Amino acid sequence: MESKQKMAMAGSGLVLAGIGLGVVGAALIVPAVFDWAVRLVEKGADSLAARVEGASKNVGTVAGTLHRSFTEAKRAGVAEIRRGHSNEHGVAG
Repeated sequence: MESKQKMAMAGSGLVLAGIGLGVVGAALIVPAVFDWAVRLVEKGADSLAARVEGASKNVGTVAGTLHRSFTEAKRAGVAEIRRGHSNEHGVAG
C-alpha cells in the first residue's frame, strides 16, 4: 500500500508541476501574442491610411480635371454667346 501512496503522491506532484509549467508558459506567451496583435492592428491602420490617402489624391485629381474641363467649357460657351450676339448686332445694324 505504501508504494501506491508514493505513486499517487508522485503523480499528484507531476500533475501540479504540469499545471505550473502551463501557467508559466501562458504567462510567457500572452505578452508575445498581445505584441503581435498590436503590430498587426498598427500595420492594418497604416495600410488603411495609405489607401485613404491614395483615394483622396485620386478624387482630388478627378475633381481638378473636371473643374478645368467645366471652366474651359464655360469659356467656350461664353465666347460662342458673345460671337452670336456680335453677329446679330452686325447683321441687324
